[in-house]
This record gives sequence, C-alpha cells and structure tokens, in this order.
Amino acid sequence: MSEAVAISQEHGISVFQVDDQGAETLNIAAVARIFRSDLRKIAAESGAVLVRGLGPLTVDDFSKAAEHLLDVVVRDNGEHEPANDTGDVQTPVPYDAGRKLLWHNENSFNHRWPLLLLFSAELPAADGGQTPLADARRMLEVLDPGLVRRFRDRGVAYLRTYGSGVGRSWQSVFHTESRSEAEARCRREGIGFQWGTDGTLRTRAVRPAVVEHPLTGQLSWFAQAQHWHPSCLDDETREAVLSVYAPDELPRDCRYGDGSVIEGAVMEEILHAYQSIERTFDWVKGDVLIVDNVASAHARNPYTPPRRLLVAMGDEYEFTGPTAAAVRKAGS
Repeated sequence: MSEAVAISQEHGISVFQVDDQGAETLNIAAVARIFRSDLRKIAAESGAVLVRGLGPLTVDDFSKAAEHLLDVVVRDNGEHEPANDTGDVQTPVPYDAGRKLLWHNENSFNHRWPLLLLFSAELPAADGGQTPLADARRMLEVLDPGLVRRFRDRGVAYLRTYGSGVGRSWQSVFHTESRSEAEARCRREGIGFQWGTDGTLRTRAVRPAVVEHPLTGQLSWFAQAQHWHPSCLDDETREAVLSVYAPDELPRDCRYGDGSVIEGAVMEEILHAYQSIERTFDWVKGDVLIVDNVASAHARNPYTPPRRLLVAMGDEYEFTGPTAAAVRKAGS
C-alpha cells in the first residue's frame, strides 16, 4: 500500500487516512480507483471504512468515486431524492433533524438491496449529525438467542400504506403511473398488495431478519423493523399517528412474518442491543464513508441544520425466498 495512506482506528471505526502529500496528488475518484480492492476488503471485514484527508469534494467527484468503487451503481432507488441528473448520487431520506434516525440496513425491507453504501458530508452539521454504525454480526451475539431464533424462523412482515399522506407515493417508489406495472413488480418481488377504494395501496412483504453475507458467508442481523414498528416512534409522533390512523391502516407497520404482533418489549430489546454496540465519529467535510450494508447497520444522530449528506449505493443482491437466509446477486 502507498506510503501516502495509512490505516488506523477511530472510536472502533477503520480509517483510511490520506496524508498531506497524498492529498496534493490524489482526489477521491483516484483513491477509489487505485485502492478499490483494499477499501472493499476493509469494508467487508470491519463493516465500514472512513476515507479521510482529501478535503472538500463535489457531487461529480463523489459520483466518479462511486463508479470506480462499485461494480454496478444503483440509480434512483425510489426511496431517496436524486442529487444529480443521472440519479447515481442521492440525498438521505428526509427526517426530523431534532430526532435520531434509528439503525437500519438499507432497503432490507425490499426484495433487492445494495451491498455497498457510500456517504459523504458535503456540508457537515454545525452540531450533531453523526452517522453511527452498529456491527450487524455482533447483533446476533448481544441479542437473546431465543429472540434471534424467533425472527430467523418467522422473518419480518413489512406493512405499508401508500397514499396515506405520509411518505413517498407508490408512483415514485415503483417508478410508474400504471397500477398494472406496480402490481407486476409486486408479484415479482413477493409483495402482497391491495388497492383501496380511495386510491391507497397497501402492501405486505415478508423478508428475512437474519442473512448470510453473500461474500463472506457470515451471519448478520439484517432488518429494519425499528423503522416500521409503532413502539419505536417517539411519544409525540406515535400519539399523533394513532390519533389519525386506525391500527390496521398505519402508513408503516410490521409484524412477525406469520402475522403475529411483534411485542413492544422485543423492539425495546433490539434498540438496546443496537445502542450497546454503536460506534460513531464526527464528520469532516470531504469524508467518504464506505459501509458494507450486510455487515453493518447505520443511523443518523440529531443535528442543528444546515447539513447535506451525499449517498451512493450499488452491487445489488436479492433474497432467494421470503424468509431464506441465503442471498444471490441480482441477475447472476
């Protein structure tokens, strides 16, 4: 490896540090191209790697880095807003700056999801706004074995109501104005669906909670129930939502894959487990964080605006079955 870079640890996170001499001749695109195999290996082993020392970057710089680092870049996945014309660079899902966005594995509620995620702080927040990481493999060690077994056997049923006035529309998520095209995608991806007389679309997708890493074979906790379960909302938001929507008409909800209710105490245990292994760092302008989406979950701390983060993702894989642990690369 070049003398211009060094690997270190910061608060338990692997840091790929570019020194001042290297920063004079390298940019993030060059680092992604030259050290591609090293960065991908560190991300798979450590769950994430932070590239630091290159200074401010542009959306175009970030886009070029994603092209070099990822096998196939995901362009506009339907859940995020694009940050450029091609859609390969996006911005995170909008969420209240004053509240923590809980830990999750990106798109783990979908049939298809990215293996690698890239984040960069184009504009770090003046206060807060960190991107905490939690080792998804360690989650299986800190969670109660009986709880893990229950979720592994049953999976998670993600329930969503489009057109409720909360969240993105089904048209934007499915990339179509056609009901028949949306229905065809639901069938392909194992999503149950039902249209309401008021134009709403209700979907139900059962996904695994434990998966094997497609490259290393290691088992990981791979779920997003804490983003969907009402008990994980803050008190004010939960009371507001339940005052407007009937229990079976919530914009988002989740159950065990067999349809039974996930107990609030279980969700509390899951949140406590994430918190107990969380690692974090403060963003520096120009940092690029590479996250292995199966090995590591990520979150977002509250912050004082303004703040702008860039996101790119790629190397998609998909579930082989609704509750299967095995995964395969899309199109292989």
